[in-house]
Amino acid sequence: MKVICKLKDLMEEKGITQLALAEATGLAPSTIGRLYRNQITRIDTSTVIALSEFFRLNSINELIEIEKE
Repeated sequence: MKVICKLKDLMEEKGITQLALAEATGLAPSTIGRLYRNQITRIDTSTVIALSEFFRLNSINELIEIEKE
């Protein structure tokens, strides 16, 4: 299985930069960068909550997807 972070798509839809998102959510720019590039090994609950609130997500599936290989 493969975990896919959809942050890049969400950011492109909203037209926001990594730095602007980091400032708006209080998340570290390095955290945003790793998620943007889908270079994650884990994700903290507080990160999911901050991003879900910012993008007004209804489900974690809108941020993270599990793909069978």
